Amino acid sequence: MKKILFIVLLCQQLFSQYTFKSPYLQTPEKTFGYVDSCAKFWMKAYDPVNGGFNVNINRQGNLSGSAIKNTLNQSRDAYGLTRAFQMTGDTTYLRYARYALNFMYKNSWDKSNGGWYNDIGNTGTPTSPTTTKTAFYQHYAALGIAASFEATRDTTDWSWLMKSYDYNEAKLWDTNIANFGYYDYVAANGTAPTDKSFNATVDAITTHVLHLYLLTGEQKYKTRLLELADNMIYHLAASAASQQIGFAERYTSSWQIRSGTEDEKRTIMGHVLKTAWCLARIYQLEKNPQYLSVAEDLAKMVLDKGYDHQNGGPYKDYYRATGVMMMYGISDTAKAWWQMEQAITSGLMLYQLTGKEQYITMADGSLDFFMKYFVDHVYGDVFENMNKYGGMIAGWGTTKGGTGKAGYHSIETGYYTYLYGKLLVKKEPATLYYSFSPLQQLRQLRMRPIGVPDGYLKIASVTRNGIPYANFDSTNLTLTLPATVDGIFSVTYAPANITVGVAQNEMMPNNFVLHQNYPNPFNPNTTIAFAMKNTEQVNVTVYNAIGQAVTTLYNGVADAGRVYSLNFNGRNLSSGTYFYALRSASHNEVKKMLLTK
Repeated sequence: MKKILFIVLLCQQLFSQYTFKSPYLQTPEKTFGYVDSCAKFWMKAYDPVNGGFNVNINRQGNLSGSAIKNTLNQSRDAYGLTRAFQMTGDTTYLRYARYALNFMYKNSWDKSNGGWYNDIGNTGTPTSPTTTKTAFYQHYAALGIAASFEATRDTTDWSWLMKSYDYNEAKLWDTNIANFGYYDYVAANGTAPTDKSFNATVDAITTHVLHLYLLTGEQKYKTRLLELADNMIYHLAASAASQQIGFAERYTSSWQIRSGTEDEKRTIMGHVLKTAWCLARIYQLEKNPQYLSVAEDLAKMVLDKGYDHQNGGPYKDYYRATGVMMMYGISDTAKAWWQMEQAITSGLMLYQLTGKEQYITMADGSLDFFMKYFVDHVYGDVFENMNKYGGMIAGWGTTKGGTGKAGYHSIETGYYTYLYGKLLVKKEPATLYYSFSPLQQLRQLRMRPIGVPDGYLKIASVTRNGIPYANFDSTNLTLTLPATVDGIFSVTYAPANITVGVAQNEMMPNNFVLHQNYPNPFNPNTTIAFAMKNTEQVNVTVYNAIGQAVTTLYNGVADAGRVYSLNFNGRNLSSGTYFYALRSASHNEVKKMLLTK
């Protein structure tokens, strides 16, 4: 007990030494409003006539240019919308994610040769069926499917996820012990695999392999993660010694560096940071000190050579052999939206692992810059590029959607800022939503929203359709669903050494209680729990600051000794103070709560 108390006090001391610049790290719940606005923006890209989500989207969220629907964007939009549901509990987002996945399942799979087509026409017809298939597109096709399966445990999603994974293993994985790793390309029919790359390696981790291990606990997925870690260390990171900045990103099949084209000469700061993030994520699961050491080396390289310490955020791209920044014809340095995410996520995780202030400073400064300048506070979501000061880049336009940009990185930035900010940095609880359909057999579900060592997290509480649900294992992070049980579940995770919410042994209270809403402040969802000593008629109503009734959350008979958990969604309300009042024949009580957007 003394050891645990010491660790808690040490973490609090480390945390107290740094004052956050970004309001989104001061109060990670603020990301809810940001994610909500991004998801609303990407819903506009849906084509209700032909199905699927349009690729070319202008600043306002409307179709701009040709009506194409590639597989990459369907999967990325499905991912973003699924994460938006998990954060807000709004099932509308889950429905739209399903639209994207159904379009993929119907149109994007190569039924003759296996694997995913990428280029899909407006009505769902593949436009380049004989084109070479790339690991980049095959990995990213699994992204939205894996997220949807995590949030729903849908059996159709699992079937497609396994088809996708099995294709990659059979056609893209090089089993040669000297050159193991994912190939970068295969022919349309799945033959003639060739080349290796950053994308073939690291994107496998972030899109699905890590998720598969967290969801199943199966050793084969962990083995693949460790092999990919070796590829990152002994090829990607190892090549940095011969570069002025970054590392080589394109290789032959035998891991020889390619340097012929402009693309092969380039190194991308976001890729260096993403590699650091992935090594740190794998280190959480396998305490090989080399993983953390190399992750730190990569992050420090960016901080030393490719980071804007004055304004915040990593710069974009460089010629790796010379260290000269690639300007792409513009007069000022550029930053990219997705590369900002890598500085945030890698910084937060490395700070949690090491306690070194340079990493939280990187995450905080990048997040502050991102939220101030990349976010379009008029129409929603984020711009693709900004100059070093946060201004628009002349001639680069303001479009939001294209063949490399959809609802993925913008929403994932909010998702991991919330989870890492709460669970890893501030050591506070975080709640996610899940939607489970009924099955005819009992299910025991692994619930692991992030990769951390066993024993770091616990499940603090669960509700099903707003009512406390007790059939879970807090320590082993499992949720048990008997046959035919379904519903919308909220699962609150917390670091294992803190106490939150209503404990399981309080599920049958003996006295009246009206709990303070949690979380508070909130955006946009919060939970209000109460219990009555006697069975009686109860009304619970929310009021605004001038006493006007906003909504009635409960109006009916409440049984004695039962805890009632009510969800309140303030998505359509403005920020400010609200009150919730419980009235019955025996009790009248009012509590205050704060909605922050």
